[in-house]
Amino acid sequence: MDSPANRVQRILIGVILSFLLMTALAISEGLIQILGCDGSECQEENIFAVIFPIILLISIVMYLLLHFSKGKEHEKGIFDRWISREEEDEMRARLKQEQLDASGDNMGSGWSEMEKKHLETKLEEE
Repeated sequence: MDSPANRVQRILIGVILSFLLMTALAISEGLIQILGCDGSECQEENIFAVIFPIILLISIVMYLLLHFSKGKEHEKGIFDRWISREEEDEMRARLKQEQLDASGDNMGSGWSEMEKKHLETKLEEE
């Protein structure tokens, strides 16, 4: 099974292609004017059509950041807090290990040591 980062990259490819098409259509229809834009002419154009290239650029940047963080260690990538790059088997093993480390098996001995120190200090004060 793919990692969540690979799934997000596939979704971003679809978003990039669709917004690339919408941007090209907006340019061909004259909603976005790239060259020959004078002050008053640009204001007559549809300002909402500029959203397409903005979303396109954001999607491309996100895709490139995910793509170039593939070789890095876990939690060294920019989006690692939100999107995991680990395969499912690796993630399960890591989470089981973290669960074992955080389990309360050795909590009783630590609690008894703290209680012992507290009683010793209290008896010394008396």
